Amino acid sequence: DGLNDSTTLFISFFFFFCETTELQLRQHKKYVFGHHCFKFLSIYIWISCGYGPLKTGIKREVDETLRPGVYALVDSCSDKDRQYLHTVFGGPCRNYLAALKQESDLNFKYEGKV
Repeated sequence: DGLNDSTTLFISFFFFFCETTELQLRQHKKYVFGHHCFKFLSIYIWISCGYGPLKTGIKREVDETLRPGVYALVDSCSDKDRQYLHTVFGGPCRNYLAALKQESDLNFKYEGKV
């Protein structure tokens, strides 16, 4: 199974985005990449739902590895961007976005003190 260049770039971005869990650095990345996060999130959802080039979705092992980065993307998207994705997506992609938001809220949100 070879990965094409766009998939490799996409995975590299996830690893860069979630390479640390320090709140300050994560907030800095959110500021720098925030206006692009919804684009990466939409690509991830599109591929996960089987609309990517291979039409097979993402393997479970790969998805589990990417999940912290996905949660970081969901967290970094503005409410406006998530609403935009909700509007343009239909069917399984819209449902997957809603599930990711719910999972992110349960599993990822930082609620401690700085």
